[in-house]
Amino acid sequence: MKTNTLKEKTVHGNAMFPLKIYSIIDSESTYSLSYHWHDEVEIIYVEEGEIIFNIDMKPIKVNANECLFINSHKLHSAYAINSIESIHHAIVFDMNILSSSIYDYCQSKYIDPLLNSTLSFPMLIDKTCLCGNNILTEIRGLIDIYYGKHQGWELSVKASLLKIISFIADQDKFIKNTSINLTSNDYKVERIKIILDYIYKNYKNKIYIDELAKEANMNSQYFCRFFKSLTGKSPISYINHYRIEKAAKLLQTQNYKVMEICFIVGFDNFSYFIKKFKEYKNCTPSEYKKMGPSQNYKVK
Repeated sequence: MKTNTLKEKTVHGNAMFPLKIYSIIDSESTYSLSYHWHDEVEIIYVEEGEIIFNIDMKPIKVNANECLFINSHKLHSAYAINSIESIHHAIVFDMNILSSSIYDYCQSKYIDPLLNSTLSFPMLIDKTCLCGNNILTEIRGLIDIYYGKHQGWELSVKASLLKIISFIADQDKFIKNTSINLTSNDYKVERIKIILDYIYKNYKNKIYIDELAKEANMNSQYFCRFFKSLTGKSPISYINHYRIEKAAKLLQTQNYKVMEICFIVGFDNFSYFIKKFKEYKNCTPSEYKKMGPSQNYKVK
Protein backbone atom coordinates (compact mmCIF):
# COMPACT_ATOMS: atom_id res chain seq x y z
CA MET A 1 0.00 0.00 0.00
CA LYS A 2 1.56 3.24 -1.13
CA THR A 3 1.75 6.34 1.07
CA ASN A 4 3.79 8.52 -1.24
CA THR A 5 2.10 11.75 -0.13
CA LEU A 6 3.72 11.28 3.29
CA LYS A 7 7.15 10.78 1.76
CA GLU A 8 9.15 13.99 1.91
CA LYS A 9 10.21 15.21 -1.54
CA THR A 10 12.87 17.67 -0.35
CA VAL A 11 16.40 17.07 -1.62
CA HIS A 12 18.79 17.32 1.33
CA GLY A 13 22.18 18.57 0.15
CA ASN A 14 23.01 17.40 -3.37
CA ALA A 15 24.12 14.32 -5.29
CA MET A 16 27.78 14.98 -4.47
CA PHE A 17 27.15 15.52 -0.75
CA PRO A 18 23.68 14.32 0.38
CA LEU A 19 23.59 15.99 3.79
CA LYS A 20 22.00 19.18 5.04
CA ILE A 21 21.55 20.76 8.46
CA TYR A 22 18.40 22.73 9.29
CA SER A 23 18.67 25.00 12.34
CA ILE A 24 15.31 26.16 13.68
CA ILE A 25 15.00 29.10 16.07
CA ASP A 26 11.46 29.10 17.50
CA SER A 27 11.10 32.28 19.54
CA GLU A 28 7.28 32.17 19.70
CA SER A 29 6.75 28.47 20.51
CA THR A 30 4.82 27.96 17.25
CA TYR A 31 6.99 25.31 15.58
CA SER A 32 5.05 22.43 14.05
CA LEU A 33 6.08 19.69 11.61
CA SER A 34 3.43 17.45 10.04
CA TYR A 35 3.80 13.68 9.87
CA HIS A 36 6.10 12.52 7.07
CA TRP A 37 8.90 10.04 6.37
CA HIS A 38 12.00 9.96 4.20
CA ASP A 39 14.76 7.61 3.10
CA GLU A 40 17.41 9.61 4.94
CA VAL A 41 18.52 9.27 8.55
CA GLU A 42 17.91 12.33 10.74
CA ILE A 43 19.74 13.39 13.89
CA ILE A 44 17.99 15.98 16.06
CA TYR A 45 20.00 18.04 18.53
CA VAL A 46 18.10 20.41 20.85
CA GLU A 47 20.31 23.33 21.81
CA GLU A 48 17.79 25.22 23.94
CA GLY A 49 14.30 24.56 25.26
CA GLU A 50 12.21 21.42 24.72
CA ILE A 51 10.38 19.89 21.74
CA ILE A 52 8.04 16.93 21.34
CA PHE A 53 8.82 14.51 18.51
CA ASN A 54 6.41 11.73 17.54
CA ILE A 55 8.15 8.72 15.99
CA ASP A 56 5.82 5.99 14.74
CA MET A 57 3.13 7.57 16.92
CA LYS A 58 5.24 7.50 20.10
CA PRO A 59 5.73 10.96 21.69
CA ILE A 60 9.26 11.68 22.89
CA LYS A 61 10.21 14.90 24.69
CA VAL A 62 13.70 16.05 23.74
CA ASN A 63 15.25 18.48 26.22
CA ALA A 64 18.12 20.93 25.87
CA ASN A 65 21.47 19.24 25.20
CA GLU A 66 19.82 15.98 24.11
CA CYS A 67 19.81 14.25 20.74
CA LEU A 68 17.38 11.97 18.96
CA PHE A 69 17.94 9.62 16.02
CA ILE A 70 15.17 9.17 13.46
CA ASN A 71 15.84 6.11 11.35
CA SER A 72 15.11 5.81 7.64
CA HIS A 73 11.42 5.35 6.71
CA LYS A 74 10.17 6.20 10.20
CA LEU A 75 6.96 8.22 10.28
CA HIS A 76 7.54 11.31 12.40
CA SER A 77 6.27 14.76 13.34
CA ALA A 78 7.19 17.46 15.85
CA TYR A 79 5.67 20.36 17.70
CA ALA A 80 6.62 23.06 20.17
CA ILE A 81 5.69 22.87 23.84
CA ASN A 82 3.46 25.76 24.96
CA SER A 83 5.37 28.88 26.00
CA ILE A 84 8.79 27.22 25.68
CA GLU A 85 11.15 28.85 23.19
CA SER A 86 13.59 26.49 21.52
CA ILE A 87 16.52 26.10 19.17
CA HIS A 88 17.14 22.77 17.51
CA HIS A 89 19.21 21.40 14.64
CA ALA A 90 18.19 18.63 12.25
CA ILE A 91 21.05 16.80 10.50
CA VAL A 92 19.51 14.96 7.55
CA PHE A 93 21.73 12.65 5.51
CA ASP A 94 21.68 9.71 3.12
CA MET A 95 23.53 6.77 4.69
CA ASN A 96 25.14 6.16 1.28
CA ILE A 97 27.34 9.18 2.02
CA LEU A 98 29.37 6.79 4.21
CA SER A 99 29.51 3.90 1.75
CA SER A 100 32.91 2.74 0.57
CA SER A 101 33.93 1.54 -2.89
CA ILE A 102 35.96 -1.12 -1.10
CA TYR A 103 33.86 -3.78 0.63
CA ASP A 104 35.57 -3.83 4.03
CA TYR A 105 34.58 -4.68 7.62
CA CYS A 106 33.13 -1.22 8.17
CA GLN A 107 30.86 -1.61 5.16
CA SER A 108 29.77 -5.18 5.95
CA LYS A 109 29.35 -4.84 9.74
CA TYR A 110 27.82 -1.36 10.02
CA ILE A 111 27.08 0.66 6.86
CA ASP A 112 25.27 -2.05 4.87
CA PRO A 113 23.18 -3.22 7.87
CA LEU A 114 22.17 0.42 8.52
CA LEU A 115 21.29 0.83 4.85
CA ASN A 116 19.16 -2.30 4.70
CA SER A 117 17.66 -1.71 8.18
CA THR A 118 18.94 -4.89 9.82
CA LEU A 119 20.58 -2.41 12.19
CA SER A 120 18.95 0.79 13.45
CA PHE A 121 20.19 3.76 15.45
CA PRO A 122 18.93 3.95 19.04
CA MET A 123 16.31 6.70 19.33
CA LEU A 124 17.21 8.72 22.42
CA ILE A 125 20.81 8.90 23.58
CA ASP A 126 21.53 8.76 27.31
CA LYS A 127 23.64 11.86 27.92
CA THR A 128 24.64 10.72 31.40
CA CYS A 129 26.89 7.93 30.11
CA LEU A 130 30.32 8.41 28.51
CA CYS A 131 29.06 7.18 25.12
CA GLY A 132 26.21 9.72 25.19
CA ASN A 133 28.55 12.57 26.10
CA ASN A 134 30.92 11.64 23.29
CA ILE A 135 28.08 11.54 20.77
CA LEU A 136 26.72 14.93 21.89
CA THR A 137 30.18 16.50 21.68
CA GLU A 138 30.65 15.08 18.17
CA ILE A 139 27.23 16.32 17.03
CA ARG A 140 27.90 19.85 18.30
CA GLY A 141 31.27 19.79 16.54
CA LEU A 142 29.67 18.52 13.33
CA ILE A 143 27.18 21.41 13.34
CA ASP A 144 30.00 23.94 13.83
CA ILE A 145 32.03 22.36 11.02
CA TYR A 146 29.04 22.42 8.65
CA TYR A 147 28.40 26.12 9.15
CA GLY A 148 32.11 27.03 9.26
CA LYS A 149 32.71 25.51 5.80
CA HIS A 150 36.49 25.54 6.18
CA GLN A 151 38.71 23.81 3.63
CA GLY A 152 38.01 20.08 3.81
CA TRP A 153 34.83 20.47 5.87
CA GLU A 154 33.16 17.63 3.96
CA LEU A 155 35.84 15.20 5.19
CA SER A 156 35.37 16.42 8.75
CA VAL A 157 31.59 15.94 8.58
CA LYS A 158 31.96 12.37 7.28
CA ALA A 159 34.56 11.65 9.94
CA SER A 160 32.18 12.91 12.64
CA LEU A 161 29.36 10.67 11.39
CA LEU A 162 31.68 7.66 11.42
CA LYS A 163 32.84 8.54 14.93
CA ILE A 164 29.22 8.73 16.11
CA ILE A 165 28.62 5.26 14.64
CA SER A 166 31.78 3.97 16.33
CA PHE A 167 30.67 5.32 19.74
CA ILE A 168 27.30 3.54 19.38
CA ALA A 169 28.98 0.32 18.22
CA ASP A 170 31.49 0.43 21.07
CA GLN A 171 28.65 0.33 23.62
CA ASP A 172 26.61 -2.18 21.55
CA LYS A 173 23.69 0.25 21.37
CA PHE A 174 22.56 -0.46 17.81
CA ILE A 175 19.10 -2.03 17.56
CA LYS A 176 19.18 -5.39 15.76
CA ASN A 177 16.11 -5.90 13.57
CA THR A 178 15.92 -9.65 13.11
CA SER A 179 12.16 -10.16 12.78
CA ILE A 180 10.52 -9.70 9.40
CA ASN A 181 7.03 -9.84 10.90
CA LEU A 182 5.09 -6.67 11.63
CA THR A 183 4.47 -6.05 15.32
CA SER A 184 1.09 -4.81 16.49
CA ASN A 185 2.45 -1.24 16.61
CA ASP A 186 3.95 -1.57 13.10
CA TYR A 187 0.53 -2.59 11.81
CA LYS A 188 -1.10 0.42 13.48
CA VAL A 189 1.53 2.75 12.01
CA GLU A 190 0.88 1.35 8.53
CA ARG A 191 -2.85 1.99 9.01
CA ILE A 192 -2.18 5.56 10.15
CA LYS A 193 0.13 6.18 7.17
CA ILE A 194 -2.74 5.30 4.83
CA ILE A 195 -5.16 7.61 6.66
CA LEU A 196 -2.71 10.55 6.82
CA ASP A 197 -1.87 10.04 3.16
CA TYR A 198 -5.58 10.41 2.37
CA ILE A 199 -5.86 13.57 4.51
CA TYR A 200 -2.78 15.19 2.92
CA LYS A 201 -4.14 14.50 -0.56
CA ASN A 202 -7.68 15.70 0.16
CA TYR A 203 -7.43 18.38 2.86
CA LYS A 204 -8.62 21.06 0.41
CA ASN A 205 -11.94 19.24 0.09
CA LYS A 206 -14.66 18.22 2.54
CA ILE A 207 -13.49 15.09 4.39
CA TYR A 208 -16.00 12.85 6.11
CA ILE A 209 -15.25 10.47 8.98
CA ASP A 210 -16.89 7.63 7.03
CA GLU A 211 -14.38 8.15 4.19
CA LEU A 212 -11.41 7.93 6.57
CA ALA A 213 -12.87 4.88 8.32
CA LYS A 214 -13.28 3.18 4.96
CA GLU A 215 -9.63 3.90 4.09
CA ALA A 216 -8.65 2.25 7.39
CA ASN A 217 -11.02 -0.68 6.88
CA MET A 218 -12.82 0.09 10.15
CA ASN A 219 -16.26 1.17 11.31
CA SER A 220 -16.53 4.89 12.07
CA GLN A 221 -16.87 4.60 15.84
CA TYR A 222 -13.85 2.33 16.28
CA PHE A 223 -11.84 4.38 13.77
CA CYS A 224 -12.21 7.61 15.81
CA ARG A 225 -10.95 5.85 18.97
CA PHE A 226 -8.12 4.22 17.03
CA PHE A 227 -7.01 7.51 15.44
CA LYS A 228 -7.05 9.46 18.71
CA SER A 229 -5.19 6.71 20.60
CA LEU A 230 -2.27 7.03 18.17
CA THR A 231 -2.17 10.73 17.29
CA GLY A 232 -3.59 12.28 20.47
CA LYS A 233 -6.15 14.16 18.37
CA SER A 234 -9.59 13.40 16.99
CA PRO A 235 -9.69 13.11 13.18
CA ILE A 236 -11.44 16.48 12.89
CA SER A 237 -8.97 18.18 15.21
CA TYR A 238 -6.03 16.73 13.27
CA ILE A 239 -7.47 17.87 9.91
CA ASN A 240 -8.13 21.37 11.28
CA HIS A 241 -4.58 21.62 12.63
CA TYR A 242 -3.12 20.47 9.31
CA ARG A 243 -5.24 23.00 7.39
CA ILE A 244 -4.13 25.79 9.76
CA GLU A 245 -0.45 24.88 9.16
CA LYS A 246 -1.06 25.04 5.40
CA ALA A 247 -2.83 28.39 5.83
CA ALA A 248 0.06 29.75 7.92
CA LYS A 249 2.52 28.85 5.19
CA LEU A 250 0.39 30.57 2.53
CA LEU A 251 0.09 33.68 4.70
CA GLN A 252 3.89 33.86 4.92
CA THR A 253 4.69 33.05 1.28
CA GLN A 254 1.77 34.13 -0.91
CA ASN A 255 -0.20 37.30 -1.50
CA TYR A 256 -3.70 35.84 -1.12
CA LYS A 257 -6.36 37.54 0.95
CA VAL A 258 -7.14 35.87 4.27
CA MET A 259 -10.61 34.82 3.09
CA GLU A 260 -9.15 33.25 -0.05
CA ILE A 261 -6.72 31.22 2.03
CA CYS A 262 -9.57 30.05 4.26
CA PHE A 263 -11.25 28.34 1.31
CA ILE A 264 -8.03 27.22 -0.39
CA VAL A 265 -7.06 25.07 2.62
CA GLY A 266 -10.49 23.45 2.93
CA PHE A 267 -12.49 25.49 5.45
CA ASP A 268 -16.02 26.37 4.35
CA ASN A 269 -16.76 28.84 7.15
CA PHE A 270 -14.65 31.99 7.53
CA SER A 271 -15.58 32.64 11.19
CA TYR A 272 -14.67 29.05 12.12
CA PHE A 273 -11.35 29.41 10.27
CA ILE A 274 -10.50 32.57 12.27
CA LYS A 275 -11.46 30.83 15.52
CA LYS A 276 -9.30 27.78 14.78
CA PHE A 277 -6.36 29.88 13.60
CA LYS A 278 -6.36 31.84 16.87
CA GLU A 279 -6.64 28.56 18.80
CA TYR A 280 -3.51 27.11 17.18
CA LYS A 281 -1.43 30.25 16.55
CA ASN A 282 -2.52 32.58 19.37
CA CYS A 283 -3.22 35.39 16.91
CA THR A 284 -5.48 36.17 13.96
CA PRO A 285 -4.43 35.29 10.38
CA SER A 286 -3.98 39.01 9.62
CA GLU A 287 -1.72 39.48 12.63
CA TYR A 288 0.26 36.39 11.65
CA LYS A 289 0.73 37.68 8.11
CA LYS A 290 2.13 40.99 9.41
CA MET A 291 4.64 39.25 11.70
CA GLY A 292 6.76 37.88 8.86
CA PRO A 293 8.76 34.63 9.09
CA SER A 294 11.40 36.08 11.43
CA GLN A 295 8.79 36.68 14.11
CA ASN A 296 7.59 33.08 14.15
CA TYR A 297 10.48 30.71 13.59
CA LYS A 298 13.57 30.88 11.47
CA VAL A 299 15.31 28.16 9.52
CA LYS A 300 18.95 28.70 8.62
